[in-house]
Amino acid sequence: MNRLGAAPLLLLWALPLLAPLAMLLPAALDGEAWRMALAHPQLWPALALSLGAGAVSTLGALALTLTLLAGLYRSRVWDSLQALAASGLAIPHLAFAIGFGFLVMPSGLLARLFIGGEAPPQWVSVQDPWGLTLSLALALKELPFLLTAGLALLSRGDAALQLRQACRAAASLGHAPGSAFLRVVLPPLLKDLCWPLIIVFVYGATVVDMALVLGPTQPPALAVVIWHALNDVDPAMNGMGLAMVLLLTAALALVLGVVALLLRRARDPLHRRLAAGPSPLSAPRGLAVLLGAAALLILLLAMAVLVILSFAPRWPYPALLPPVADGAAWMKMTAAPLWVSLTLSLTAAATAVALAVLWFETQAPARDSWVNGLALLALALPQLASAGGQYKLFLPLGLTGTVFGLFLAHLTPVAAYVLIVLAGPYRAFDGRYVAAARALSVSRIRALLTVKLPLLKAPLLTAAAIGFAVSIAQYVPAQLIAAGRFSTLPMEAVTLAAGGNRALTAAFALALATPPLLAFLAAAMLGRPRWR
Repeated sequence: MNRLGAAPLLLLWALPLLAPLAMLLPAALDGEAWRMALAHPQLWPALALSLGAGAVSTLGALALTLTLLAGLYRSRVWDSLQALAASGLAIPHLAFAIGFGFLVMPSGLLARLFIGGEAPPQWVSVQDPWGLTLSLALALKELPFLLTAGLALLSRGDAALQLRQACRAAASLGHAPGSAFLRVVLPPLLKDLCWPLIIVFVYGATVVDMALVLGPTQPPALAVVIWHALNDVDPAMNGMGLAMVLLLTAALALVLGVVALLLRRARDPLHRRLAAGPSPLSAPRGLAVLLGAAALLILLLAMAVLVILSFAPRWPYPALLPPVADGAAWMKMTAAPLWVSLTLSLTAAATAVALAVLWFETQAPARDSWVNGLALLALALPQLASAGGQYKLFLPLGLTGTVFGLFLAHLTPVAAYVLIVLAGPYRAFDGRYVAAARALSVSRIRALLTVKLPLLKAPLLTAAAIGFAVSIAQYVPAQLIAAGRFSTLPMEAVTLAAGGNRALTAAFALALATPPLLAFLAAAMLGRPRWR
């Protein structure tokens, strides 16, 4: 029973995750590929740009997260952070990047509101040579993810109760709220944020779709250079791209190793600093409210700009609203990418939840450690590495350009998120409910379907919504494995973003953002207990 329960997860997820990594080994031994990679004129500036964007966006998102948590911890607006995190998670990165680009571009809404004039200002905001716009967009988009991870600790049953009691004890010793948060809450919070921060850093340094929309072009981020090489028809260029993937992965590992070493050496001085006596440091409540409101406003404005542009055939500067509105852009949209994206996302999310439930029902909790490790590996690895390896593996197997190959490519990150989200609630379920049902002669399957799963419907629906949102936003693996035979919403949106049809680009970006928002809304509504 244990082996049969583990087999589907191993075959559909673990194998398509690990086997492609072995396909990268020939690239590590390809001398010609490495010669081409190291001789590429954009390699080192592109690498520096990628690492810089990843580091700046991660530090920015972390600073915002800690400010919001420190300023609003145990305050009356604490629950508002949940809403901010959920709304931000529901919007795909690419949709936000397109809306943010239209917001900050020289002729964008911000310039119309605060600059005015007869002509747009002569500044470089989108695709600036330093990647600052890309870093800012990444920081704002990763803020909900880090907030969710932090809120999970500060709202987690016994752990949350212990932290509140420790804060009250610190207050009785003379520590102000800011001092209590710094000394009591921050250490375990940073420990819990370790893996999320690694995921955010790797994503920011290797993102392709957002870099194509907002990133610089001379040089581009290294992920974009790799992306063009992997999509080239020349096999030698493909080999060079894979060599660059390995180089980028090694650079990320080196940076993370150096940071870990520095943090280890700084642990004792930090411990002595945090163990110092009472401090009058107050919580940054005003700053937290201001930053939280600003982040939410930017998110709403980016979406509002997409809505306006999708109905605007013309929007001359400096008008705040288009002179005319019509639905021509929506009429030009093709239905095929929408249906492909919806079908893939629904199937991948449902399959991932089913695989996770089957695993948790048939395997002992002691075996979760290696599954969790694989899930973190799937999220912490550069997507170019896993997707590039999958392409090399699927090509001789005849899976490129097939629905099944596209499904497996989507399932790889989706199942990782679903397993991580469901592990805690599923393993924490009180088994006495099922035991009571079994004592009434209810079969194991019926007890699962009528007792356990209904009681777990909130985390199950949340995991499904997250899986759906992750799947519908996939660009790199979908583009590689589809091999030009299928088109999804992210593919169309990235292609249009490079063109001049702003209305159609905005319409596709909204079409990409709407299904995840509806999925999260449905999960929130359907996941409520019946007695509320």
